[in-house]
Amino acid sequence: MVTQKPLSELFHPEPRFVDRVDEPIDRSEVLRYLGYPEGVAPNARITGILDHWIDEASRIATPRAIYRVLPVIDKDRKSLRVETAAGLTEFRGAIGEFLDSSLSIAVFIATAGPQVEQLASKLLREHDDLGAMILNAIGAERAEAAEAVVIRQLREAAQPAGMAPTLPYSPGYCGMKLVEQRKLFSLFDTQRVGVTLTPECLMQPIKSVSGLVGLGLAEDVVAFGSPCDRCELQNCNMRR
Repeated sequence: MVTQKPLSELFHPEPRFVDRVDEPIDRSEVLRYLGYPEGVAPNARITGILDHWIDEASRIATPRAIYRVLPVIDKDRKSLRVETAAGLTEFRGAIGEFLDSSLSIAVFIATAGPQVEQLASKLLREHDDLGAMILNAIGAERAEAAEAVVIRQLREAAQPAGMAPTLPYSPGYCGMKLVEQRKLFSLFDTQRVGVTLTPECLMQPIKSVSGLVGLGLAEDVVAFGSPCDRCELQNCNMRR
């Protein structure tokens, strides 16, 4: 059995910054965001257009992320409190259904950057709806790629201590109200990552993701399984 180290030795509560994503654009994910069923490929004309915009987005996208890991003070099925230097922050939602095995929580914001989104808006003004649609799908993939780097870094830090990350849990999904974004964003200097929050709690750039990732003993995370397996929303695009 792996000896668990104190969480204070594993993680530091100060924000950490992901300033690059080395993984290339995942074509299969772009197709998924475009609505293609798994195993179905676009025709030759669409493939050529897709290749063009993937090349262009690879040049201009600036995916990045910021995150910090905070100790869990207490939690129940509908709330979870973490400790920060400024005091306690309480997140509310179906916390127990998603993060019950967590001893610490990683709070993160990840983005594709503004450039892909700006180019997609330009194409819409020029009535190139297909190009804009493809670029928006690529922007979603790049934001998720930045999130994936955060989760990978968490997994690498946690594994030697016999710990593991949970699936991410985001405001606006699965019983967590979108207004919880305000609490999440209050934990960061968001200028560093270039993402802001509108009064309606929407992120700008739009192709950004935020959320919570639990960190618990690996055996507990595995035993808890995926909350998606118990969710009734079979067609949810966040299902994992």
